[in-house]
Amino acid sequence: MLRNMFMIFAAATDADTPTGLLIFLGVMGAVALIMGVRWAFNWRGAVDSTLQRRRAVLELKGQRSGDLGLAGNDSIGPWFFRIIGSIVAVAGLGLLTLSSILFASA
Repeated sequence: MLRNMFMIFAAATDADTPTGLLIFLGVMGAVALIMGVRWAFNWRGAVDSTLQRRRAVLELKGQRSGDLGLAGNDSIGPWFFRIIGSIVAVAGLGLLTLSSILFASA
C-alpha cells in the first residue's frame, strides 16, 4: 500500500501544483494521528495487546536461549507506549495541519 502511495506521489509531483505531496502528507498525518491516539489512550486495548505480544516474544526468546527469567525482568511498561503514542499523535496532527495550510494556500 505504501508503495502505491509513493507511486501516486511521484506521478503527481511532476505537475506544477504539489497536490500529490499535500495529499500524501495529509494521509500520513491522519494515519499517524490515529495510531498515536490508539496507543496514547489505550484505545481498544492497543497497549495491552502490544505488551502481551512483547512478553510472549521475550518468553520464546528466553526458552530458546535457556534464560527463563528473560520475560520477568522486562522494564518497558504501559507508560512507555503511551508516551510514544502521544508523540506520534502530536506529530501526525502537525503533518495534517501543515498539509491543510499548504493546500489552502496553493
